[in-house]
Amino acid sequence: MTHSSFLQDELKIVEQIDGDQVILKLNGALSVTTVPYFRQAVQPFIDRKLVAIVLDFEGVTKIVSRGVGAAIDMAVQAKKQGGKLRLENVGKYGRSLYIQGVHLVAEVPELEGFEP
Repeated sequence: MTHSSFLQDELKIVEQIDGDQVILKLNGALSVTTVPYFRQAVQPFIDRKLVAIVLDFEGVTKIVSRGVGAAIDMAVQAKKQGGKLRLENVGKYGRSLYIQGVHLVAEVPELEGFEP
């Protein structure tokens, strides 16, 4: 008998609204199973045309390419609405985010002057 299990990743997002800016603190994995929740959490702030949406990556435990793609998509949407997406505390994920081009559409202060 074969037994297999699949552990789904978890992602918690805590929001802090400050005027026309929101800070979304990500805690957990930004993975295939959590990307739909991530999009659902960020989209209302894009639709409200907030000046800045800040994604705080300090609590991120894992990020996959689909998660990076979702962040890029959210940044493009925010820019079209006249706002901006900013990623903070990217830490060990900086190289991966840089290679995938996040810094081309979002503000990522830690990647300014970064060379892989």
